[in-house]
Amino acid sequence: MRLIPLWAGAIPLFAAASAQAQFITPTEGTRSVSATVIAKDEGITNVNESDSRQTSGFAAFNESLVLKASDFPQYDDTHSHADANGSGTETSSITGSSISAEVSASANGTTQSALSRGYATGNADFYLTFQLNRYARYTVAGDATADTTANVYGGSTALVHIASLTTGVPVLSIDIGNTDADSVRRKGWLFPGPFTLQGDVSALVDAKAGTAGTASSWWKMDIRFFCPSDYDTNGTVNLADRDAFLNAWNAGSLDADADGNGVVNSTDRTTFLLAYGAGC
Repeated sequence: MRLIPLWAGAIPLFAAASAQAQFITPTEGTRSVSATVIAKDEGITNVNESDSRQTSGFAAFNESLVLKASDFPQYDDTHSHADANGSGTETSSITGSSISAEVSASANGTTQSALSRGYATGNADFYLTFQLNRYARYTVAGDATADTTANVYGGSTALVHIASLTTGVPVLSIDIGNTDADSVRRKGWLFPGPFTLQGDVSALVDAKAGTAGTASSWWKMDIRFFCPSDYDTNGTVNLADRDAFLNAWNAGSLDADADGNGVVNSTDRTTFLLAYGAGC
């Protein structure tokens, strides 16, 4: 899965609502895991299997799919010169004020003769659109790794991307492959409107003629939404939030960019203090 960048103008500010108001409403989405294994050794082994699991609902999705060529009857574990394993795993939860997920994929293939092949894939996908129903403070954390051994056909990728569908501005964006890692931590404010979360991991190995290899990818993401005046995002709004914001604003820090336009000015101060005065 790959995405198309979007860009547009800003959305008007919504007043703060009650502490119990839902911040997000999921509108559509799918989450899935899949794997494929092929192990072929002329005249001995001929395994070609795949499987997948998917949900289109918004309840917690916890699935681990592991395929091993050696588990199938067609596999001759005494004489075969090929092997393959693939896996996709996902744990995810969606609530009215948070979205969290951890996904991983792995693949490995081995061969010991010129006529053998060990092919495997592992995948996990996360797609969600949701509506943010009020101006909100948010925190987001994302980590990802990808690793692929050399000298064999294959690769690994890890992508996780959250963005406003109105402005196209990313809230979190990680896109890596093969031998890479990334980590993102961020706080800010978001205006009401539609958002998208797109994420996937994939791993593929195609070992032939005496080669062997492994591929793996992983990411973990957590985004949480708070009252817009909860500056320190500890779940409570009090004078400490106001004082911390004003200190950041007086210092000209981008941490005080309450309207998210990349500039700290009097509009940010007014925006935050209106939200603070309105309560949570």
